[in-house]
Amino acid sequence: MFYIQRTHNTNTVVYEANFKENGQLNEEEPILAYWILYEKNGQTEPLTRIEKSFAYGIKHKADENNSREYDIHLVSYKILQLRLKQVAPFKAEIFFQGKNQEEASLDHIFIHANNAGLWTKVDLLEVYTHLPNSNELKKENISIN
Repeated sequence: MFYIQRTHNTNTVVYEANFKENGQLNEEEPILAYWILYEKNGQTEPLTRIEKSFAYGIKHKADENNSREYDIHLVSYKILQLRLKQVAPFKAEIFFQGKNQEEASLDHIFIHANNAGLWTKVDLLEVYTHLPNSNELKKENISIN
């Protein structure tokens, strides 16, 4: 559905929909996240427990009025509110509502981070989306204080 890349290297965190056999989202874990390690010949690897808990994990809450939609956010940045919507059997999308309040389909996020200290500090998120009925990528910068 979307992916995250960062300034450190080319390795990428991928988020994909997790469907049951009947094509509906798995209510217990609607999104699966894993690494594609491009620096190790493109092999895939699951997120570690620490990465799931503090960095790249996803929290979700089912919509009380629509069983095919979920409010989601990254564990490391709760302010970035996203919406998971099942649009057809075996098909789901993530939506982001930007500064202009227009809902757009999330394509990817690029993280600008600083490794100068003991802990990595995120300075800026570049959020790339597609507006409805458009293939053109739109970028919104989100500064992290």
